[in-house]
Amino acid sequence: MSLIFPDDEASLVLGEGRLHALIIGVGEYDHLGLGVPKPSKLLSGLKPLTVTEPAARRLARWLEIDYNNADCPLGSIELLLAPAGEYTRKDGLSINVEKADMANIRAATARWFQRCDSSGTNVAFFYFAGHGISTAKGRFLLPGDFGNPDVLNTWINCIDAGELQFGMAKCNAQHQYFFFDACRDTPLSVLTKRNPQGDSLVGSADFSDAVELSAEYSAAAAGRQAFGRDGGETFFCEALIMCLDGMGASRLAGGRNWRVDAATLSYGLLSVIHTIAARENVPITCECRVQKPVPLHFPDTGRVMVKVCCNSDDMNNEADITLVQDSCVKTSPPGDPRPWIQPVTAGQVDISVKFNSFPAEFIRDLIDPPVYDLEFPL
Repeated sequence: MSLIFPDDEASLVLGEGRLHALIIGVGEYDHLGLGVPKPSKLLSGLKPLTVTEPAARRLARWLEIDYNNADCPLGSIELLLAPAGEYTRKDGLSINVEKADMANIRAATARWFQRCDSSGTNVAFFYFAGHGISTAKGRFLLPGDFGNPDVLNTWINCIDAGELQFGMAKCNAQHQYFFFDACRDTPLSVLTKRNPQGDSLVGSADFSDAVELSAEYSAAAAGRQAFGRDGGETFFCEALIMCLDGMGASRLAGGRNWRVDAATLSYGLLSVIHTIAARENVPITCECRVQKPVPLHFPDTGRVMVKVCCNSDDMNNEADITLVQDSCVKTSPPGDPRPWIQPVTAGQVDISVKFNSFPAEFIRDLIDPPVYDLEFPL
């Protein structure tokens, strides 16, 4: 088992509202890529991933340290990784993390389902980062042992993402979140496959089964690829944590000032991903279906991604940008990449831009999540 929170199963709180998370990060594949001992007969050209395992670790760490919901506290985090390894908790204790192969994922999902099923007030939280593909049949997530040539049915060792979400409708947890941090394109080699069928992990649900919220957030639009930065995590994970930290929040009147809910998270992710795409000059997309305003997390404050640029190359080349917020000063001298993108706290900001050949610009404004997009001249 790879339970990183709480200490053990005996410490689990069941039967009352808790968030139970299953997080899977697959970067190493036994049968995909060059030089593997037993190469897959399908999709063997897919390469190992460097950004997905760190993404899963980072999200697990965020849940362990930063998740905040007094009405539904953290109940459990189970983490699976490929390659397998150790996870060091915030208290310094090292946990052996099991390999994210199909057998371990099936077993972990069964345990996760039982935890989520223990109360209707639970939150089910599922995150997968790794290779993914789409076919006419649906979308599939690939565990670390996908493509084992010794297995007659190649597709038995992959996850049917849609059927997992549909099958969870029979679970008592009324609020469910699914984060699919994977590509959704269709490689040519799968176009000839007549009837691919992955594993739903949880079986099927009846037509009468339903939950209040089944929220899906995907790192790529249909037919598109997901991306990340070598040496870091996926851009989707980066955006997700930014949104959870306040860029996907809305301001509340009285009491708790900021709240991330299923709907504000959708809007925040779409906006932040669009801004990251401009920053990285990469065709990043995501897909977040319209969701209900069901509370998930209460951050300390709102956060805003400020995007500043000018409407001509000449102005951008000369722009000397200064952002002031309380005692915090951020600058971007001429020659820095444009647009200039900076995360700041929601509230009042002063933004000034000086040029050699153009009149200076200044604006003072109150800004709210998720993105403040400013183009000069005003």
